[in-house]
Amino acid sequence: MENRLSAPTRLEDIAARVGVSRSEVSRVLNGRARAGKSVGAATRDRILEAAREMNYSPHRAAQSLVSGRTNTAALMIVIDRQAKASPFLEDHDAPDELSPHYHEILGGLTYTLNEYGIHLMLAQCGGPNIDPNVAMEQIARSHTCDGLIITDMMIDDVRPAILDQTGLPYVVRGSSPQPDTVAVGMDNAAVGYEAVKYLYSLGHRRILFYNIRRELMVGQGRFEGMCRAREEFGLHATLEYRDDVHHQNGVYTSLLQRLQEPNIPTAIFAEDEISALGAERALTEAGLRVPEDVSVMTCLNARFMRLVAPHLTVLNVRLNEVASQAGHLLAKMVQGEVVEKKQVFLQPILEERGSTAPPRANI
Repeated sequence: MENRLSAPTRLEDIAARVGVSRSEVSRVLNGRARAGKSVGAATRDRILEAAREMNYSPHRAAQSLVSGRTNTAALMIVIDRQAKASPFLEDHDAPDELSPHYHEILGGLTYTLNEYGIHLMLAQCGGPNIDPNVAMEQIARSHTCDGLIITDMMIDDVRPAILDQTGLPYVVRGSSPQPDTVAVGMDNAAVGYEAVKYLYSLGHRRILFYNIRRELMVGQGRFEGMCRAREEFGLHATLEYRDDVHHQNGVYTSLLQRLQEPNIPTAIFAEDEISALGAERALTEAGLRVPEDVSVMTCLNARFMRLVAPHLTVLNVRLNEVASQAGHLLAKMVQGEVVEKKQVFLQPILEERGSTAPPRANI
């Protein structure tokens, strides 16, 4: 026999069972009761019970046409070998991989938006022949989502200005070059400053600071914080700075070369946890131990990295919390609430673990 799926339950079916009009069923199930004109509480309960018993599922497309909402929010990502903003890539041979920090961001956004009945959609914007900003604007104007989260902001980023013109609610996850923007991010100047301050407090003077690209707002912020600490602690002659190599392979290759030169650093700050693995690999191959010979610290807080030994000392940049706060703000905006256009920055939290120690006197 042919196996056929049963026809979906319609509003008319529920109305026939309860003995009310289709429009009344629609109002009850969509929460649009009319003051003084709706059915009583008993009939309302019968409608809801019938909908459950008959396995009624609302038609999302039809609901969107009526309400003008999709109940989705999009997180803009750019995965493209040619893209200018490429913090997503683990190395240049893997252009289609998301950085592990996205796991924390996706988790925070998904669970927070779900509290408001909003689904998270990943919006891949751009490609080999498509400007990411053009693709983002097309998404915003097509009404395929109710709001947008943009991240990995550039110091000359035009996305906030573009989205302001479309009228689509949006939140910046991070810091925005446009001051009057709803944004939630990390105080990256504090990240740069606190990293150097902590290593200095342990007794390190020869510090190698690997930074993310400075065309990104996060990289510029860390650079400014590092410069302030370098000035305050008098480390001009001994603090080395690099923002020209990135990711695991880049840091591994550059550090392995540096370790063949005199006066090697006694402490390393890596731009993220993956690049810290590259630093540890180079140190191991050079016959050096972490932290006995060289200390290594980094930032971010990907959960899976806590399984790596030695456990890395990190400045926790609270990715999940930042994403969750951004999700709350966007959901409120989608629901019509007025949200103040300002940027909120969380402070990093030092989590001292087994990869840092005072420097050896004879290294």
